Amino acid sequence: MGNTIGSFVDYCPDSLARTISDVYSRRKGKRMLEFDSKEEAELLESLHQPKTKKLLSTAHYIYQALFVDGKDSDVTVNILNKDWKLHKVYLGQSQYFSSMFSGSWNESNKDYISIVVEDPNITSEALSVVFGSFYLDEVKLEPCLVVGVLAASTMFQMDGLIEQCCEIMYESVSPVTAVQYYQAACSYGIQKVKEKVLNWFLINIIDYYTKNLKRLKEIDTDLMSSIISNPGLCMIQTEMSLYCLLRKWLYLQLNPTADLSSNNVECEKFFRKLKGDQPFLLTSKGLPYLNVFRNIRLENLILNAYDIPIVTADGIIPESWFLKAYRKQWLAMLNVFSGNKGATSIEESEFLKNCYRCGRVISSGDALSWRWSGFSFGVDLVWSVSDKVVSLRRHRTQLEFTNNNHPHHIVLKVEVMNLDEKRQVKKLSKTGIMNIALGRGQEVNVLSLEKDFEYPMHIVIYLLLTSKQKEKQDTLT
Repeated sequence: MGNTIGSFVDYCPDSLARTISDVYSRRKGKRMLEFDSKEEAELLESLHQPKTKKLLSTAHYIYQALFVDGKDSDVTVNILNKDWKLHKVYLGQSQYFSSMFSGSWNESNKDYISIVVEDPNITSEALSVVFGSFYLDEVKLEPCLVVGVLAASTMFQMDGLIEQCCEIMYESVSPVTAVQYYQAACSYGIQKVKEKVLNWFLINIIDYYTKNLKRLKEIDTDLMSSIISNPGLCMIQTEMSLYCLLRKWLYLQLNPTADLSSNNVECEKFFRKLKGDQPFLLTSKGLPYLNVFRNIRLENLILNAYDIPIVTADGIIPESWFLKAYRKQWLAMLNVFSGNKGATSIEESEFLKNCYRCGRVISSGDALSWRWSGFSFGVDLVWSVSDKVVSLRRHRTQLEFTNNNHPHHIVLKVEVMNLDEKRQVKKLSKTGIMNIALGRGQEVNVLSLEKDFEYPMHIVIYLLLTSKQKEKQDTLT
């Protein structure tokens, strides 16, 4: 051991060497070393801890020398009128290039290859990231380039980079990126990103896009149809809010050069001036948008006497469409008036298909009660939020035209969410599908929120007063 310590001391700095030598000499001959101070023990202990000093990494050196400087390149790839000096052994990480160099392609033995790119999403900046990734052990990718990188990665069949693009898109969905991400997900078959963006639209389409017309204008017919037809659409206020949004959207589709500097358009005047013998949706200009408007739940649009004249005066929707809605709601009203108690159970798919959708944004924590105006089949419901509890009360009022005091069965589902700066769901609390029997004056707590649930809150309610004609039926007829 003496020789070992001596050899070690020879390579230490003078002060450290003296300290170690002194400590050792004072304890020489003992089976276990003891130390005069805690500091000495820590000092010797530290000698067994490896120290790391970051040098120029191999990956960084390879990237700089081989990719940036093109040293020892054995193949030049020309894309978008730019030459990339690359190396076949690195390009082999791509299934596209691996097949090219090892198969029967004409380019297999060439050292200069031209590749035609027809996808407008693929840019030189995106290619720089993709080709550079062959020479690195990790890739830093800015969200502003992710669609182009995804396009190029898909073309060159680079599964690892495609997965990284998906993760970045998943995290960075926002009003700025949503439309572009959805289109890219459809184009390149990225189903999980498509679903993520669609769910984002379901939450934000009414609350955000009603007030941001420049973004609303970006939504094409196929995307809008996918949003509006989804039963999970988060309504803000009532179905009339959805109609007003679609009226603005339709105006922007027909007037792509409209001045949006004031974030307002006079779509009412436009459609009423345009009104002719036919409803607009049945004209040659309106037919491309017909399927979008078919997804409005007209039976819920006719529940407010003030809304019906507005919709009729616009002349967008054919009045013949409303006949089925009037019939459905008339039968529902008769059922309630006859004392029908509603249904105690209903299939989830039927509930989501037929329910009344409503919602609102609550900006502060003060106790708040409200009801949505319009006809409610004689069952006057008042909603409240107080101390982070959502409750429902069947009010005693002359609005109730039924003559009995029996409980009425109400099927509902409630979701409360808080959004982050990207308008993604930060926190969510929800009920399942509930069946509640309420007599006049009765109140029930529907959902209790955690105390740290932040404002503003988005409250979305799916509601069905499930009157029925026969006891075996669970839905409105």
